[in-house]
Amino acid sequence: MNRRDFLKQCAVTGIAGSISSAASGAGAQLGNKTFNLRLGKRRYNVLFVFVDQWRFCSLGHGPNHDPDVITPNLDKLAKQGAHWSRCYATHPVCTPNRSAVITGRWPWQTGMNQNDLMLPPEERCIAQHFTEAGYKSHYIGKWHMDGNAKPGFVPQGWRRRGFTTFEGFNRGHFYFNSPTFTNDGDMMRDIGLYESGDYEPTLQADLAIDFMRNNQKNPFFCFVSWGPPHGPYTPPAEYDIYNASEMTYRPNVPDDKVGNTRQEGYFGSITALDHEFGRLMKSLKDLDLEDDTLVVFTADHGDMIYSHGLSYKGKPEEESWHIPLLMRLPGKIDSGQITDTLISTADLMPTVMSLAGLDDPTTCTGIDKTQALNGGHMPDASVYGGVQDRWRAVVKGDHKLIVEQIDGNEVATRMYNLSTDPYEMTNIINETSVQTVKDDLWAEYLQWKDKTQDSFPEYPWLAENMY
Repeated sequence: MNRRDFLKQCAVTGIAGSISSAASGAGAQLGNKTFNLRLGKRRYNVLFVFVDQWRFCSLGHGPNHDPDVITPNLDKLAKQGAHWSRCYATHPVCTPNRSAVITGRWPWQTGMNQNDLMLPPEERCIAQHFTEAGYKSHYIGKWHMDGNAKPGFVPQGWRRRGFTTFEGFNRGHFYFNSPTFTNDGDMMRDIGLYESGDYEPTLQADLAIDFMRNNQKNPFFCFVSWGPPHGPYTPPAEYDIYNASEMTYRPNVPDDKVGNTRQEGYFGSITALDHEFGRLMKSLKDLDLEDDTLVVFTADHGDMIYSHGLSYKGKPEEESWHIPLLMRLPGKIDSGQITDTLISTADLMPTVMSLAGLDDPTTCTGIDKTQALNGGHMPDASVYGGVQDRWRAVVKGDHKLIVEQIDGNEVATRMYNLSTDPYEMTNIINETSVQTVKDDLWAEYLQWKDKTQDSFPEYPWLAENMY
């Protein structure tokens, strides 16, 4: 089936329209509607869907989006809730940014500055807060914060960082031979719970649906971590529907990379995941949990797919650093809104906790951004990120400043106007007309270094592989 036939099938099944267009102690519970009586706050479930290497523009909606990719279920989510159009990773590499999501802190604060490290035991994590508030907290999928074990069983206890149950593995990409462990450490494919050849995200969606069904009467925090669209870019056959010769490539992809087949597999993997996401949304509806559940969709980092001739992640360019962020919570997040307030993945922990009705955490460097929703206003802020001792970058307003480590020195090498030059084709770092803006961005950069205890341009400290 090609992309055209897939679209026709979607039309038949009614999808085409969407393509185009707890409280323990002080709390009390009524069904799955949980309240904090002391604070007068309603507690909501959370379904947090986290994907690996999905760039901001590879959705069927949004500014400068890839026009060929098919994501009807995520497009529907955006229409029902909020699309944060300017979300950036703290550190666009797997382990570092995953740690930022669950701690609300930058990797150079936690030591998680490269892959295959173990999050230090003293770090306070989001699931700990939910579990202590009486939630059933459950993790499914790739973890990548428990050292270098591959695939690696994450044992019960502190290494699960507050998740009371866990069905997944530490690291690796095994999409048709999943090494998913049960909560007790049995590999599912060894005990008949998974058959090799089946698509791993389908298994993980099944596990999430089972967990939510079994916890309809309890407040829950369910974190689903999918491996695709990270390579090897091999979608299931029914979603291998894209043809390189018929695809549109971003304007910053050089001519010799136009027609590359990597984008075929990348988009196919995205459309396959969109289908699984749709199954999760249908389950919430069927279980009568839609109105009681905050849904969050985001990624650890993006993928260059040859924009600027580059590959994979870890770059300051938009395709790598800028990631999707969608949220839905009926009655609390107005439908169909796009907020251009800058938000970092370090802001997710305090923001999600606030939306769910929990108290503000005191350990986060990131901040609660809920004020930016529903037409609200937040002071003009900036976002900050980087990778090891290679680069740092700041985005504020329309502009991005990139600072690189050159011979041990921090040097501002590139600057872009993302409003007039969204594909970053023209470096304006030396233009005198933007000197004031450049100076302001440099001041922001220095403030962020201080706020996040960043040693750049020196290599940041590293956590251990095992504690």
